[in-house]
Amino acid sequence: MHAFIMGIWAWIMSNPLIGLGVGAVVVFLFWKQPRQTVKLVIALLVLVALGYLVSGIIDFAMDSAIVKERMIEKNE
Repeated sequence: MHAFIMGIWAWIMSNPLIGLGVGAVVVFLFWKQPRQTVKLVIALLVLVALGYLVSGIIDFAMDSAIVKERMIEKNE
């Protein structure tokens, strides 16, 4: 998840025209509809947090499975 977000950020930073366009859209949204924009930002942050949570659960489950498999191999 982190690599995905950093990839998007790096892509926007490497394309300054697109970065300026995104910045202009965000400024326009805050200017015209600040409440809805704040709600949108909060919703996006919740989705990112859920992505990190799911990624952590998957990593934990996969690491547990690997440890269990190694323990089974040692006992054989």
